[in-house]
Amino acid sequence: MISLWLNDKSNIDLGFYAAGTSKRPMLPSTIDRMLVIPGTNGAYNFGADLSTRTIEYDCRFIEQDYLKLQRAVMDLAAYLLDSFGKPRTLVLQQAERPGQSISVQYSGQIDLQRIMGTGVFNLPLLAHDPYFYSEEKLIERDVTTSPQTIKIQSFGTIRTDPYIVLTNNGTNTITRIRLTNEVRVD
Repeated sequence: MISLWLNDKSNIDLGFYAAGTSKRPMLPSTIDRMLVIPGTNGAYNFGADLSTRTIEYDCRFIEQDYLKLQRAVMDLAAYLLDSFGKPRTLVLQQAERPGQSISVQYSGQIDLQRIMGTGVFNLPLLAHDPYFYSEEKLIERDVTTSPQTIKIQSFGTIRTDPYIVLTNNGTNTITRIRLTNEVRVD
């Protein structure tokens, strides 16, 4: 059984199990940009971007007593919506992706099949931003010699510029600073 968390609540806290048959795509679909010119073969490629990411979980409620099952159904439905009755943004974390999260909303329809007191359903979630994010790592260094080189290494898979803040802790004025941002291309 898969473990997932929506905000700070696990699927167990919310009263359901998620099966291993759930759909969690490796990558979202693409938005291809091309131009087809009549009378020529192929198309001109203008590149592609990633679309939204859809994640679907095959789920079962834990409760088998029909009254407790109905309460669990209503509680989960309320949890997925905000106070205006609209799908709210939730932070999704998955056990197989420790330290990473993605913002999702309920999207689509949930059909609940009641089979001998057990509720079986599909939970569709949509991430408008298709990327998983992890906690930001901050590095603080005191520069006491000149010149000094500080290497900042990114362990992510997406090219990201570092955010650098210089603060003068002494009485001397900071002068002649050179920042070089080199990106290794594999």
